[in-house]
Amino acid sequence: MSVLEIVLTSVLGGLVLVAVFYLLVFHTNKNNRLELFEVLNDDAVIGATVFFGDSLTDFFPVQDFFPNRIIYNRGIAGDTTKNLLERLDNVVKIQPKKIIIQIGTNDLGKGVKIEKIIKNIEKIYQTLQKEVPNIEIIALSLYPVSHHKMWLSPVIAGIRSRKKILKTNTLLQALCMKMNIPFVQLYSQLADAKGRLNREYTLEGLHISGRGYAVIANVLKDYL
Repeated sequence: MSVLEIVLTSVLGGLVLVAVFYLLVFHTNKNNRLELFEVLNDDAVIGATVFFGDSLTDFFPVQDFFPNRIIYNRGIAGDTTKNLLERLDNVVKIQPKKIIIQIGTNDLGKGVKIEKIIKNIEKIYQTLQKEVPNIEIIALSLYPVSHHKMWLSPVIAGIRSRKKILKTNTLLQALCMKMNIPFVQLYSQLADAKGRLNREYTLEGLHISGRGYAVIANVLKDYL
C-alpha cells in the first residue's frame, strides 16, 4: 500500500468514526428528548408557546432569550418533517396557543425532494389547525449553510445547497400565504454577502452559534 493510499484510508476511517459518533449522539438525544417531553407534558401549562423543529430548535436556548414567557422547546436534533408528523400528538396534548416551527434542512440533507418537504409541512400545519383550536402558527424559513467554516463543514453541511434552500423557502412562503400563516424570513439575516451562513453565526457550517441565536431571537421578539 502506497503512502497516498495509507493517508486516504486514514482520512476515510476518521470520517467514518466521526459520522458514527455523530449519529450515535443524535440517536441517544432523540430517545431521551421524546421521553423527557412525555414527562414534562404532565405539568405543562395549557396555552403556552412551543418551539417545534430539529437541532436548530433543540439547541436554541429560548428560555434564556425570553425569560418572561412560558415557552416549551420541543426540538429534537436530527428530525425531519416526517419525524415531526410522527410526534405531533405530543405537542397537541398541551394545546399551545402559539407554535414556532422551523423544519426541513435535514430532509434536504437526506435528499428528500423539496415538493415532498412542503407537502409534509402542509400536513403539520393542517393537523395543528384541526387539533388545536385557534392556534397561531409561525413559520420560520430555512437557514443558510456554509461548507467553508471549518475542515469538517463539507461533511456536516452535506448536500444542502443555497439553491435548494432558497427554493424551499420560496415554496414555504407561498404555502404560508395560502394558509394565512406568518412567514419569518431569517435566511437573509444569517447569510453573508455570498449567501452562506455567516461565520460568526455558526459553529461548523450548519448549527447556530450564540451570536446567531441572538440575531434570531431579536427578530422573533416581535412575534412573541
